[in-house]
Amino acid sequence: MTKYEGFATMYMRMPMSTSTLPIQGSCTVEDKRITLKFPFTGIEFDLPSAPQEGRNDFDFKIRGARGDMTMTIGYVQELRAFTGTGKQEEEDTPVLTFTFFPSDSPMAKLQRS
Repeated sequence: MTKYEGFATMYMRMPMSTSTLPIQGSCTVEDKRITLKFPFTGIEFDLPSAPQEGRNDFDFKIRGARGDMTMTIGYVQELRAFTGTGKQEEEDTPVLTFTFFPSDSPMAKLQRS
């Protein structure tokens, strides 16, 4: 089973405002299961298939508390890392962003807070 670690950001919408507050978290992928952990909450879902290095971008949908969310996952060859974005159906701005990578990726040298 392949395991990846990484970073995640959730963009919380502020009440009575159009601004969002980014909240940093962590990302873990084991086989097809992705876990995004944040200080006060977490999100888990299954990917359509296990991540494969060099694969083209792909989209899929998950059901969230506020309706369907379109997830887009891509691969950055130079960094040996995957990037992901989650957008609510009716919105164009991301609700979630995340990056995950194997332990021997150059991204693993970044410090985690």
